[in-house]
Amino acid sequence: MPKFEDIFVGQKAVKTTLISKEMIARFAEVTLDDNPVHLDETYAAGNSFFKRCVAHGMISASLAAALMGTELPGHGTIYLDQSLKFKNPVFPGDEVTVRLEVLEKQEASKRIRLSTVVVNQDGKVVVEGEAAVMLRLP
Repeated sequence: MPKFEDIFVGQKAVKTTLISKEMIARFAEVTLDDNPVHLDETYAAGNSFFKRCVAHGMISASLAAALMGTELPGHGTIYLDQSLKFKNPVFPGDEVTVRLEVLEKQEASKRIRLSTVVVNQDGKVVVEGEAAVMLRLP
């Protein structure tokens, strides 16, 4: 488990993930969000702003949360707050890269503020925001 003292402002973590149709289908099943714009190409072609299936925006946000819980700060992280701005769509077959950066450490509360940015394979920002987390106390 990471220690608060070992985290530093400017510390970064990065992870890239391929967004597959299967991942989108599993996400829909787990979240109960079976909106056909995510799952049905024919429906999406005629009814979606993007004219094709688009991944749930929260998939990208969830990948940022996963990186917080596994790498920065890591196991034992308690998620307190998250702001999100969805800037561009993610489509099946896109590769997204999550980038976290420690912006601030609050010594008194042992809280950490992180920048959360997700970009696609073309370098376009798809989601951006900030998160507040803390480490589980010993």
